[in-house]
Parts: sequence; structure tokens; C-alpha cells
Amino acid sequence: MDQIWLILEKGGVMMIPLGLCSLIALTVIFERLWALNRAKVLPRGALLVWDAWAAQGADMKHLPEGSKQAVLQAVLSELADFLPLPVSRLEERFGDLSRKARNRLEQGLVYLDTIAGVAPLLGLLGTALGMIRVFAQLSSTGAAKMEALSAGISEALFTTVTGLCIGIPALIAANLISRQIDNLMLGLEDQLNSLLDAHPLCFVEGQ
Repeated sequence: MDQIWLILEKGGVMMIPLGLCSLIALTVIFERLWALNRAKVLPRGALLVWDAWAAQGADMKHLPEGSKQAVLQAVLSELADFLPLPVSRLEERFGDLSRKARNRLEQGLVYLDTIAGVAPLLGLLGTALGMIRVFAQLSSTGAAKMEALSAGISEALFTTVTGLCIGIPALIAANLISRQIDNLMLGLEDQLNSLLDAHPLCFVEGQ
């Protein structure tokens, strides 16, 4: 507890929103790392189940059931009621459902992106407020000593360092998670294309 108060004393009031930013960023990062596990999002079993369903005649009354985290399951469950479709309409529906799946995978990333941009600015604001306080104290006490000025500046810069230490990892994490989502969506396209190539009669009208 003493350490927390020491940090707040050094950084000032801006350490409170910076602390909230760090807490939110860590929560989003760990939640997305857990949720975007490839074995959960693109399980091989989901492809095999839908492949077997199509091979057995694609009974629309008995759709395969699987994990809600599997994007293939989510896309095909919504699409199955409309099959078969003309090629142009099928591509359009695939695109719409893929965007919905991507939106679910990107849940929380907006917070990381925002924190990556806002945290350094909050740090600079804290530094500016600290510098104002330092010069106000110097002018009121008449203290012109360089030691007092340098000590005040070092404390004022504490929030800038804190903001950068929060914003930089948040930016890196957001980019890495976005790359992981890109890879997962490419994997989804591969699964959908493999099903379409193997069972065109189940998906494309007039085939």
C-alpha cells in the first residue's frame, strides 16, 4: 500500500487513469490470447464433422453441432438454412458471415488501440501538470536552486514514462493480435473452400 501511495505522490492524479488503462489493457490481452487459441477457433474436428454431414446428403433438419467458438461452425450454422445458393449469392453470404465472425474475434481490440494512443497523451498531460506545479512552488517560495528544479522535473516526467510503458506494449499487443486474427480468417477461408470443392452440390445451386 505504501508503494502505491508513493507512486501516486510521484505521478500525481494522472496515475489513476493510467492505472485503469494498464488494467484494461492487461485484461483484454489475456482474454484475447485465450479466446484466439487456434485449436478453439479453427478446430480440425469442425471441418471433419461438416464434411461428413455434406457427404451424407446435407440434411438441413439435422445440422452438425459444435463449439460456438469455432468460426466454421458459426458461419455454416447461419448459412445452412439458405443452401443451396447461386454462386454470386453464396460468395456474398460467405463474405457477410466472415465479416461477422471477424468482428467477434476483434472484440476488445478497440480498447487496446485506444489505450495505445491515449496512455502516452495522459502521461504527457501529467508531466505538464507536474511542471506547472513545480514552477508554481518555485515562484511562491522564491527558491531558485537548480536542485529543487531538477528534482521537480524528474518527478513530473514520471507520468510520461508510465504512459509510454503502457502505450507501447498495448500497441505491440494490438498489432500481434490483429495478425493472429488475419491468420485465423485465412484458415477459415481454406476450410470453407475445401468444403465447397469437395461438395459443390450441397452449396451451389444448379451444380
